[in-house]
Amino acid sequence: MGWAEFYESHQEYFLFLEPSSMSPSEHSSPRFDAADEEVVRYRALSSLAVAGLLAGLLSPLAMFAVALWLVPLAAVLLSAFALRRIATRWPALIGRPAALAGLMLGAAFLVAAPVDNVVYRYYLRQQARQFAEIWIDAVRHGQVYKAHQLMIDPNHRVTLENNLADFYRKNETQRHRLKLFVDEPTMRTLFALGPDARIRFYETAAEVHRDVFDMIQQIYAVTYPDVQQQPRSFFITLLMQRSVDANSGRADWTLIRVDGGVRPPGW
Repeated sequence: MGWAEFYESHQEYFLFLEPSSMSPSEHSSPRFDAADEEVVRYRALSSLAVAGLLAGLLSPLAMFAVALWLVPLAAVLLSAFALRRIATRWPALIGRPAALAGLMLGAAFLVAAPVDNVVYRYYLRQQARQFAEIWIDAVRHGQVYKAHQLMIDPNHRVTLENNLADFYRKNETQRHRLKLFVDEPTMRTLFALGPDARIRFYETAAEVHRDVFDMIQQIYAVTYPDVQQQPRSFFITLLMQRSVDANSGRADWTLIRVDGGVRPPGW
């Protein structure tokens, strides 16, 4: 077979090998065009946005302690700074969704934590007043045993429904403590006044809040008629403690101390 005959029989193969009349730009197909430049360019993630989001995720800790209110505050500040920086450097800097999430979480708990604290303290004061009223009622009606038991730790307190007179008669140690309680000048005065005394709440003087207990100090005004039937008043403070049993979760109140002859602020 001659060359001419060979070329004629394999013409399609040689046509495939020959350079095309197409332009180089038509032969080449670029992977990205100009519109895909944003994909190629490196876009940095805002570290402030990440920090704000992490602080926002930790913001629920603010519900457990006043000092931890700084966590949602940090979330709000970091996220706000991040949003401002992203706005000025976009599109080179990203992270707006993370910053927004941190901002919303921080703001939510920055409001919720103080509100929860105010509500908690309000109900705590109300409970303290209710407990104080039980003790005051016992004192005004001469229920010495009951009044004394309310000043004993709940773990060692005798059930008030029991025969307290019989308990004190058989327990010399408690009988001695009862005598010290009754002989205390303020208590002796209150028991002597009895139902003639009007004891009313004046104000909450101090509060101490801890993880396992709370202490409330409240001032009460004692008004009584003198020998001329003229009203006379003096003030007493009741220091009460609310403790929570770690096992059962039950909360109990105890009257820690009674002080008489106090002068409220402003008097």
